[in-house]
Amino acid sequence: MSFETDRLRLESWDTALGSEQEKQALAAELEVILTPPVLRSLPEPMQLADTETAISDWVAARHAESHVLTIRDDNTTLIGLLILAAYGNAEYPPTVHIGYLFSEIMWGKGFASELIGGLVAWYQDQGEGTQLFAGVAPENIASVKALEKNGFERVSDHTDPGTTMFRRDTQFDFDRLYRSTAQALGAPSPEIVGFFNALTEGNLRVLDIGCGQGRDALFIARLGHSVVGVDIAPNGIKDLVAAGNHENLRVEGIVADILDFRPVGQFEVLLIDRTLHLLPAENRVAVLKRLIGHVVLQGWVIISDEPENMAAFKEVFDARDAPWSLHRETDGHLILRRDA
Repeated sequence: MSFETDRLRLESWDTALGSEQEKQALAAELEVILTPPVLRSLPEPMQLADTETAISDWVAARHAESHVLTIRDDNTTLIGLLILAAYGNAEYPPTVHIGYLFSEIMWGKGFASELIGGLVAWYQDQGEGTQLFAGVAPENIASVKALEKNGFERVSDHTDPGTTMFRRDTQFDFDRLYRSTAQALGAPSPEIVGFFNALTEGNLRVLDIGCGQGRDALFIARLGHSVVGVDIAPNGIKDLVAAGNHENLRVEGIVADILDFRPVGQFEVLLIDRTLHLLPAENRVAVLKRLIGHVVLQGWVIISDEPENMAAFKEVFDARDAPWSLHRETDGHLILRRDA
């Protein structure tokens, strides 16, 4: 892993640990950086011991538990470190905790914000979808501002009096996945299959938001309904339309960002399957409010999403002038009907 910003050059410090001579050179550089003011905000395990081998021991400990990148300026002078620690298992999305430190003489020059911006951009370019977490002491206003400037949000349920936790999600590149993999997301979920199989009405107009390659849309269309599928990924829409044409199904595909998408007409069913959580938190509710205005009386809304997002979604329906009835609620699923 390596990346550059306007003023910073980052690369894995593995390249500086190849020989004993290189290790000693890195330790000498770090001795200038790892001063008491710099270390003060770090947790106890990351403090320096009072021994002759304190620096080399510190390097060995960080190397064993984290992925560390050196931060150098345009003159190749070492001015800080970026520390990345992966948590959890290999399932999507991966979680990475980030930490960084800069030498005292570099404080107040905007390097922290530039560093975090470059890191977020690197993860975005990978297209793998990653949850980035950072813990900051509440009094460290500069770090708080650097995180918030780069789109990190406070995470209240991971925060305690000594540490404010922040989170920023980078997006998975679904279009890249769809380009290389047919039916990449598999079959529809049992909840969605069960709902549509139980419907007594036929020939409904269905809006599928975040349809991907059509795992839900094609199943629904095969039951005799008309489906409009919307997704930001062109390759997903291409696969949806091709499959629909091949089977002579009533399927329309639209490439659009749902942050800006405005549906045309009304629908008997609005389906949002594992899509809203991909949006920034402040946009999820706004998108949902806009979309449910296109559901007819006695129409349905089906939402599958992260369980922790459901309370906010339910508040949207509780606040609407038109009454909505909760038909079914399970962990990660909501089904509501618009009352006549």
